[in-house]
Amino acid sequence: MKNLSKSIFVFALTIWGANAVHAQGSLKKDEAKKEAEVQKIVSSGRYTFEATKEVSKTGARSLRSGADLDISKDTLIAYLPGLGKAPAAVTSARASGITCNRFKYETEAGKNGHTEVIIKPEQKNAVDKDVKELKLNISSLGYTTLTVVRTDQKPVSYYGYIKQEEADFPRTRGVR
Repeated sequence: MKNLSKSIFVFALTIWGANAVHAQGSLKKDEAKKEAEVQKIVSSGRYTFEATKEVSKTGARSLRSGADLDISKDTLIAYLPGLGKAPAAVTSARASGITCNRFKYETEAGKNGHTEVIIKPEQKNAVDKDVKELKLNISSLGYTTLTVVRTDQKPVSYYGYIKQEEADFPRTRGVR
């Protein structure tokens, strides 16, 4: 009877171990697929950063959906709390925002598979002239930190993720 219980126990452990190994392999395949998808999105230069949390000098707060940054190669549309309004103004995600058509866009490989994106709006053409730089630190799985560097205030950070673009960008001249 003791041998039968040991055999059943060993058999159960073997089945459980095989399932765990299969689950690990499946998880790695899913991560590899997500990494390829994120790399494709970033390489396209046209994507949306969906902010879920804002961290500023006054503290951290969760954001509702609709707080985002839409990026294409020739247009930047930001609907983030605090952008496009005076520092003391009451903000809501969709009520405030900036649109910029002239900016420098640079990407470089960061640590641990991250991608660093630096966007510098041209000051003379920017709607919000206080924004000096937007820095995106994108993980290989799409989790992203956006830091907005402004001339008159401390930087504000937003946490969230990137996804395929959702914005309806205005048509540019000469493009059909």
